[in-house]
Order: sequence, then structure tokens, then C-alpha cells
Amino acid sequence: MNKTKMIAGILATALALTACGANPQPTQPQAGAVETIVAATLQAVTQEAAGQSPAPTSQSVTPEAGSQPTAQPAGTPVSFQNVSFIIPPGLADGATPEVIPLADESTGSDPWGMAPEHIVFTLTNYPAIENNPTAATLHVYPAQPYADVNPWAANSIEKLRAFLANPGATVANDNAPTVPFLGAAAQQYAAQIHALDFNNGNGIRMISQYGQFPGPIAKDHSFYHYEGLTADGKYLVAARFPLILPLQSTSDNPSADGPVYPSDMSDTAGLEAYYQGMTEKLSAADPNSFQPALSQLDALIQSIQVK
Repeated sequence: MNKTKMIAGILATALALTACGANPQPTQPQAGAVETIVAATLQAVTQEAAGQSPAPTSQSVTPEAGSQPTAQPAGTPVSFQNVSFIIPPGLADGATPEVIPLADESTGSDPWGMAPEHIVFTLTNYPAIENNPTAATLHVYPAQPYADVNPWAANSIEKLRAFLANPGATVANDNAPTVPFLGAAAQQYAAQIHALDFNNGNGIRMISQYGQFPGPIAKDHSFYHYEGLTADGKYLVAARFPLILPLQSTSDNPSADGPVYPSDMSDTAGLEAYYQGMTEKLSAADPNSFQPALSQLDALIQSIQVK
């Protein structure tokens, strides 16, 4: 089937649905992936929520006191159960951990929310971003049990393992790991893709934006996204930190930075050109021009230890 006709058909379906309701670094992508975005979106939109997950338990974390070894980075140490990390100065005041109980069919969980018991850290006093209420969170899951109950997790972990087996390979939006607990939305682009290790594991980080259908990339709707596995393969580390892009584009003025966002969503060539242009622009930007700086977020990830 002609690719353009296929994409146009998928986009038309998406519109109808909407109207009804230091390591080797991977090569940046050279082509758009709108087909993948739309296909993933349509699959996700058809999922039906089956109920609510059990309420998590919450406990505040007090930063560890005392002098630190000279080799330890500066910042606020955080430790809970088998996970520890250091928050770089100026990024956040601390973190609140939650033990999230098992969520599966027996508990009435929605499909993308299914997961074994795991830990979520929410950074406290992380820089507020207007129009983006997303919390800055770090998630640690038992990897295989997560893949066993959640198809989005299984897919993301498979892509992550493929990357870790060949970290010099080209990584694009269509083969990059995705946020498994955002199964109801599609990853619209992936920029600033880099391999990144933590204390006892390896992974990949990128800048992403998620949505129910292809939409414009606004400066305040994206986030830093990390997926990694411990060296023994037992734990998946997933981070989602909202940030401000070094752009002028907003939802009301999506073409402010050059690449033109088409007014007609059936214009597949225009969408491909837009996403490719914005991805290239963001990938070429100074990592420290993002807010918070990517170097700060990288430093937090690199400090993670999962025992």
C-alpha cells in the first residue's frame, strides 16, 4: 500500500475518533516517524479504562545528614528501601517516595496502569512550569514482572534491551523506548537522545512530548525522559521530569520557531517535515538552554543506585 495513502487514512481515523469525544551516543534520526506516532496513538486510544488502582502509601524522605565522601557529588542525598540517588543543588529540595501496590485485573486497574508493586519518588519544590502540571517523578519497577503484566512496559523494555545491546545504533522516535505508564498516549517526537549510565545500570535519555493525536510541540509541554535497566536486569528505572524547551512556540503559535505546523492534519508530508524540523532544532540546542538544564537532570540519573 502506498505509504502516504496509508498515513492519510490513519490520520483521518484519528480525527474522527477525536471528534467523537560517558558512553557511545546513538545517532539522531534522519527521517520523520508520523506513521508510528499515529499508529501508536490509535492503538492507545482504543484501550478502555477498567477502574482505579489501589491508593499508594506515602512517606516523606529526610535528606541524609553528615559529611559525605569526597567522591560523592554535591547535592541532597535521598535513600528509600533499595534505591538511593542525589538531587543536584538547585534542582529540588528533596523527594517523597511512594510504595505503589500491585495493580492488575484483580484490582480493577486500567490496562496501561498494570504493574507489580514498585517505588515512585516525586521531587519536592521542583521548578514549576506554567501550563504543565506534570510532577517530576522517578519510578523503579521489577523489570520482568512489569513486562509480564503490562504490554506497554514489555514493548519499551524490549526496545531498551535492543539499544543496550547495540548502543551505537540509530535511535529514532519509532524505535526509542517509551514511558510505559503513558500507554494511553503516543510519543510525538524524541530529541537530545543520548546513552546515559547510572551507578549500577545503563539506559537512554531523551526529550519527548506525548499526546492522543499528532499535535504541535509547545515549549512547555515536553519532558526529560529516561529508561534504564540495572546491570543484572532485575530493575527498570524510568524518569519523567517536565522542562521548558529553548523555543518560542506555543499551542497558539506552533510555527514560531521556523518549522511550519500544518493547519490540515491530513497533510502527512507537512506533518513529517514539521516533526523532523523541530526534532533537529531541539537536538542541536545547547543542553543547558533547557530549563532545568539537561546536565542537572543527567547528574541525578547518574547518581542512582538500586540494590
